[in-house]
Amino acid sequence: MTVRLTGLAVSDLSEIRDHYRAIDDDIERRFLDQFDLVVERLLSFPRGAPSVEGFSGVRRARIRALPYGVFYRLEGDDILILRVLHTRRAAPDLE
Repeated sequence: MTVRLTGLAVSDLSEIRDHYRAIDDDIERRFLDQFDLVVERLLSFPRGAPSVEGFSGVRRARIRALPYGVFYRLEGDDILILRVLHTRRAAPDLE
């Protein structure tokens, strides 16, 4: 199984990293470590996260230690990460 990221997901990660880096390098590192743990969890249990209501085939895995969700879709043998968004953000734009 392969993990791929959309351009929006890459942009989300860049913005989050910049935000945390401006606060403290340790927080940025913590976020990246937690994101990596989510990716490992998805590789082990690709159907383990709940479906997102209103978005066909989309699931959301929580980054447990920080207020972010990883929105993804299974495409054949790939996990396509669509977005990485703050949990308090209004209805996500996933396309």
